[in-house]
Amino acid sequence: MLTSPSIYLDMAIDRQPIVIASQTLVISAIKQMNQAIATAAVNESGDLPLLEARAGYVLVVDFAEKGLVSGIFSNWDVLRLLENGADLHQLTLGEVTQPIGIVVQRSQISDLPSVQRLMEQFHCRYIPILDDSQRILGVISQASMMWANQKLTEARLSNAEAQKTAILTAMPDLIYRISDQGIYLESFASNYVTDLLPATVDPISKHLNDVLPKHLADRKMQAIQRAIATDTIQSFEQHWVLEQGIQYEEVQVVKVNDQEALTIIRNISDRKQAELALRESEMRFRSMFDHAAVAIGIANIAGKHIANNPAMCQMLGYSESELRCFTFQEITHPDDLDSDLFHYQQLLNGNIDRYHIEKRFRHKNGEFIWGLMSVSLVRDSNNKPLYDIALIQNINELKATQQQLSTINQELELKIQQRTADLAESELRKRQILNAIPDLLLRLKRDGTCLDCIMPKTPDQGGFIFIKQHISEVLSPEIIAEQMAAFDRAIATGEVQIYEHKLEKHGKWIYEEVRVSPCGADEVLVLIRNISDRKQAEANLQMTNEKLIATNHELERMTRLKDEFLATMSHELRTPLNAIMGISEGLMDEVFGKLNSKQLSSLATVRKSGAHLLELINDILDVAKIEAGMFTLDLSAVCLELLCSSTVNFIKHLATRKNIKLSLHIDPLTPAMITVDERRMRQILINLLSNAVKFTPAQGKVNLDVQMISMSLVRDHDDHFCAANEAIANVDLSEANGQIHEIWFTVSDTGIGIAESDVDKLFQPFVQIDSNLNRQYAGTGLGLNLVKRLTELHGGHVSVSSQLDQGSSFIVKIPLLQT
Repeated sequence: MLTSPSIYLDMAIDRQPIVIASQTLVISAIKQMNQAIATAAVNESGDLPLLEARAGYVLVVDFAEKGLVSGIFSNWDVLRLLENGADLHQLTLGEVTQPIGIVVQRSQISDLPSVQRLMEQFHCRYIPILDDSQRILGVISQASMMWANQKLTEARLSNAEAQKTAILTAMPDLIYRISDQGIYLESFASNYVTDLLPATVDPISKHLNDVLPKHLADRKMQAIQRAIATDTIQSFEQHWVLEQGIQYEEVQVVKVNDQEALTIIRNISDRKQAELALRESEMRFRSMFDHAAVAIGIANIAGKHIANNPAMCQMLGYSESELRCFTFQEITHPDDLDSDLFHYQQLLNGNIDRYHIEKRFRHKNGEFIWGLMSVSLVRDSNNKPLYDIALIQNINELKATQQQLSTINQELELKIQQRTADLAESELRKRQILNAIPDLLLRLKRDGTCLDCIMPKTPDQGGFIFIKQHISEVLSPEIIAEQMAAFDRAIATGEVQIYEHKLEKHGKWIYEEVRVSPCGADEVLVLIRNISDRKQAEANLQMTNEKLIATNHELERMTRLKDEFLATMSHELRTPLNAIMGISEGLMDEVFGKLNSKQLSSLATVRKSGAHLLELINDILDVAKIEAGMFTLDLSAVCLELLCSSTVNFIKHLATRKNIKLSLHIDPLTPAMITVDERRMRQILINLLSNAVKFTPAQGKVNLDVQMISMSLVRDHDDHFCAANEAIANVDLSEANGQIHEIWFTVSDTGIGIAESDVDKLFQPFVQIDSNLNRQYAGTGLGLNLVKRLTELHGGHVSVSSQLDQGSSFIVKIPLLQT
């Protein structure tokens, strides 16, 4: 239904008013008005209010003046004349009609409220309306205004009802209106609602207990009572068993008034089934992930491990938490890294779907393990890379076997060449082979008879055997049994057998590594290597590790003792110091009685010395906390101008005392807000400014200048931004876009300056540079050290430039963080 303001304005215009000449008697006008009332009473159209409004007045026209409207005569005028005792049979309308207060063109009004304002402004109940040609179009009365407003209100209500119906029809929910006693009052279900209640159930006028199982009815009743009592939406999920299975529903309860509430019920069975299927899928994946025989690793696109299965941890010797601390680059052999990164970049660029390479992985014990790796990439719905999945098969033994077979083949080729050459050349080559091979190589029959052997240059093996000699002639029974079993396994499986044994020679134990390779159906090749030095190195390494562990424990103990000492010192010194300062302040305030000037001066010295000692204790504790890694910054958004101005005002009395000009300048391009620890930043500036004032002679100058400096970043070989300046290498550049910004706080003075040879000593704790002016002032020697450490905690750094007798300039450079 239309609700245009212009339509209802036109409805309020009575376009057929009763028009009477101004010479007509009043009684005749009253008769016509009464006749109109009678006509309206029998009228069956919907415009009865408008007809009744029309019968309440007549439009008085002066036909002698070209039909101009001279006034409006209404029921109110009749009442007025009767009260005054006028003769209605003698008076004409022209004599009793008052002039019209206002006439309005239709084009000058836009809606009903504008007409209402005109009636209130001119204190009138009727307004004649003219068209653009200044002819009478009709009359708007208060009664016709009320009727038109009523029609407009009805149209708006109808539109609102239609909108509500459309919204409810579009909702895939079942809606009930329920009383606070649990009685179903009304229901509404859209075309999309199915299976929320059996078709045979009509809950209207029934109680919850008559429709729902008791536990569901009780729960819904409690939600209705809470919603009405608290005026808050109550939400919960419920399920019940139907013939077709379990149905899951989401219920929301909304207060209507103090006696009623709406329950909005949505069938969420499909969502629950999807969630269950997702959980089952995740459980299946987790089971396969945890129990897979191959190693599986998941890493983000920066290479950081985020998940590893037990096979991965077992292969590399690390726990899951330890592996999460590494990137795949850090556990890759340096010689294999370039190839791996090249393929990985191709994968990220979308040039390939997956890649397969052989590479070496660093084991926790420092050794490298060969693996056959297959890598694929997981992307989001926008094709943005999320993480990669790597499947790794341990091929370390395969590589070792290949290497051993390659070595054996080379040796066999040498032997063939030796046999085909003349004796002299064969002897020469044999000596060369013996010089090149540090191991004992044997070719044995399966029963242990030596068919051939190559002796090492240095005879440090446990025992030698000669051709056609049996191993039982040189080895103990225990070693023979182990060796014969290795012969059988190598021939039966076709695989290299590797084991270690030890034997005694010349009163000392020799450790040997034995590799047995099958050679035909009834022979084996045995390679024996003396690994005594390696075993000794491993034992030495174990002893070294044990010593390191003991050393670390001792360092931890010493650190703990130092922390305990500092805590004790803080307590033991501060307690009497606070008493001294408190009593001295009380004495200076003459709480305990009057004091003379000499006594006040002495107390001022006591208080100043106490304050200096307290400052020293605080500085020492701050340095200790920073060294122990227990110092944290309280970062927040800070007003830069307020920080600097308040700091300068704090130092101003020191400068004024020496007649030093202290100034502050902040570059207009510098951001108004910065993210720092306000207290520690103020501590940095106070240290630098107080030092500048302290070491600047009278009549000097001290300046604090603040500006923002932008620096360009360079790209590394992975096309990532990195800092060209090592001083900002500890700043997070992940959000940088080719540039980084720093806030520079420059404190400059015209003081005594610093010799170039002394600059390196400035930031050392408890170190003060010796000078004539320096000896005039007390100092802790920790101020600049704290400045440097607090700046570095902010991710920044400090620089200094100075010339002797010319002044100094300290620059604190803080990276600009996002607020």
